[in-house]
Amino acid sequence: MLENSFLISLLGFFVVLTPLIFIHELGHYYAAIKSGVKVESFSIGFGPELFGYTDKKNTRWKFSLIPLGGYVKMKGELVHLSKDIQKESMDTDTFLQANLFSRFMIVLSGPLANLFLGVLLIMGLYFFNGRYVSPPVINEVIVSKPAEQGGILSGDRIISINNSKIKDFSEIKNIVEKNSNKSLLFKVLRNESIIHLSIVPYEYYDKNSKVTVGRIGVTAVSPELIKLPILAALKFGLIDSINMTLEWLYGLKSLFLLEVNKEDVLGPIGIAKISGSSLDRGFTSMFFLMAVLSINLGLINLLPIPALDGGYILLFTYELIFKKPLSGSIQQFLLKFGFLFLISLMILVTAFDLGL
Repeated sequence: MLENSFLISLLGFFVVLTPLIFIHELGHYYAAIKSGVKVESFSIGFGPELFGYTDKKNTRWKFSLIPLGGYVKMKGELVHLSKDIQKESMDTDTFLQANLFSRFMIVLSGPLANLFLGVLLIMGLYFFNGRYVSPPVINEVIVSKPAEQGGILSGDRIISINNSKIKDFSEIKNIVEKNSNKSLLFKVLRNESIIHLSIVPYEYYDKNSKVTVGRIGVTAVSPELIKLPILAALKFGLIDSINMTLEWLYGLKSLFLLEVNKEDVLGPIGIAKISGSSLDRGFTSMFFLMAVLSINLGLINLLPIPALDGGYILLFTYELIFKKPLSGSIQQFLLKFGFLFLISLMILVTAFDLGL
C-alpha cells in the first residue's frame, strides 16, 4: 500500500509539474527566437542528459536526470560577468547583444507563460466542467446574532443589499465584511414574497487575516456546480486567478514575518503528495492543481531574487535606470547569494514537509 502510494505520488509529481516547466521554458525559448537570440539547449531537468534530439536550428531538446525544474541555454551570458570579453566582440545572436527591451521580454516571458496557462486552465475548467457557486440563500441563522435579530430566516434568498444586486453568497460576505456597525438594507425573497430588512453587522476579529470585519451570523447552503459560458468563464478565471495571486502574496508576507504554520508550506514532497491525490481523484482535480501551481510558479519566478527571473529583471532595471549594467563582480556575488538562498529555502520547506 505504501509502495503504491509512493509511486502514485511520484507519477503525479511528474505528470503535474513537467508540463508547467515545459511551458515556462517555452516562454523563454519563444521570446529568445523572436529576438534573434540563439538557443543552444532546451532542457527539462538538470544534470546529465537522459535522452534528446537536435533540431534544424541546432538547438538540443533534452530530458535530464534531475527533474526539479528546467532551463533554456542561450548563446552567451545572461549577464555580463566576464571582464575579458567585450560585448561588442560577441556574435549578433548572443543574449547580451539583444537590446534591453528584448532581454526584459526573454526573461519575463517564462513567468508570463505560466500565469497565462493558469488562467487558461481555470477558464477551461469553468467552461467544460463548471464552477462551484454558492447561491445567495441562507442556510443557518445563528441565534442572537444580527441576522436573527433583523428577521432573516433559513431559506431566505438575498436579492440585494443597499440596492446592490446579489448573485452569489460570496457577494453577501464581501459587503457585510466591509460594513461593520453600519445599517444595511437587505431585499429578501421569502415564499415568493419580497420583504426588506435592516441589519447591522457586528465587529469580528478574523485571526487568519488579522483584521476586523463585519459579520451577521449566517451560513451558506452547499455550493452548486454550474457550467459557465465562455465569456463568464474568462471573467471568473481572471478574477479567481487574481484572488489566488493576492492570497499568495499574503502567504509570502506571512512566511517572511515567520507567521505561517509549517503545515501550510508545501515543498517537493508535499507537492508530490497532493499531485498523487489529484491524479487519483481524476482529471478535473489534476487540472485545477496544475492551474494553481502554474500561477504559483509564475509568481515565484517574478520574485526579485538573484538566480530567479525576477532577479535578472531587477538587474536589467538597474541597467535601464543607470544606463549601464552592474559590475561583473557584484553580479557574480548576487547570483551566488541567490543560489545559496534558494537552496537554503528548498531545504527549509523540505524539512517542513517531513514535519521537522
